[in-house]
Amino acid sequence: MTRETNSNGTLNAYVVRGIEVEPNDHYGYKIVAVISGEGHFWSAYMGLTDWSDSRVAAEGDKILPAVAEKLFPTLANNFEYYY
Repeated sequence: MTRETNSNGTLNAYVVRGIEVEPNDHYGYKIVAVISGEGHFWSAYMGLTDWSDSRVAAEGDKILPAVAEKLFPTLANNFEYYY
């Protein structure tokens, strides 16, 4: 069993298994929304909690549109999601 943590002590949500999670653990993702340069489209990405916003946007995993729209309703109501 490996309990890999990020530099801020949060469990690495990409590699931790359910049996490794213990009471009082910190577990999560960082999620950022990015509006395109033209301002017509947007996307949302998730990464590790100790990554910078720009790193999450550049290297993170794209979030499904249905999830992103719930997290960022203002963007969903005003811009088109970029697949």
